[in-house]
Amino acid sequence: MQLDIFNFNQSDIDEKIEKFKNREAKAKKIFTIREISKKTAYNFVKQYHYLADAKFFSKYSFGLFIDGFLCGVASYTNPQGIVAMKSWFGLDNSDQRILELSRLCMLPKLNGTNATSYLLGNSMKMLKTKKVSAVITLADDSRHVGSIYQVCNFKYYGLTDKKTDFYTIDGKLNPRGNTREIHGVWLPRTRKHRYAYVLDKSIKVLLNEVKARPKDSGDYELLCCNGSKKVFDKRFETWYTCPRCTGQVKILN
Repeated sequence: MQLDIFNFNQSDIDEKIEKFKNREAKAKKIFTIREISKKTAYNFVKQYHYLADAKFFSKYSFGLFIDGFLCGVASYTNPQGIVAMKSWFGLDNSDQRILELSRLCMLPKLNGTNATSYLLGNSMKMLKTKKVSAVITLADDSRHVGSIYQVCNFKYYGLTDKKTDFYTIDGKLNPRGNTREIHGVWLPRTRKHRYAYVLDKSIKVLLNEVKARPKDSGDYELLCCNGSKKVFDKRFETWYTCPRCTGQVKILN
């Protein structure tokens, strides 16, 4: 049963958050975790996640609550694409035992606290009751190394391969055929740190585990335009708007 709407007193919520942050109250004393609807999860993520209103898939979503006030969201979905299932576990796309963490988002006041790991760890326990055997997740290396997954004892399987994508001015991504005469830009694809948490020990990960986990240096850059929102194509000596940051490719000169 999904429970999405509760009554709450905001001043009481703020007081409990401060007590938790000051280590005057333990997580299990003030937080509850309940399954929520995708709509509730999306509205929260849209407000607080760095990807904002970018759409995401969700099979199960869980909310972290204080007295009915939603403080965090963890959403899980079926892994996107046959390649992921085969390369990770040797399974086909129809297998429902493997899920991917699609969003993990907290109220800004709780960022940097163990409320995040409390939600992640306990929501995965709830997934186990739904016959889920393993959870995978990917951390964008241009933004973070996945420290929270390390805290929650996910195993690390290295970075995805280096790849590039071609964005055209008519909105196509990686069109078929020769792109030599097509206006657009090639951008390096951000690589992903791969993590997995196995709930059912009969499931085996086929990827090679990497014992040396990446450390968070706090120094990241966007490989597309590094925040300038414009990119340059040497073929036509042309500047374009950055498709990743602006959502479109427009000629600037």
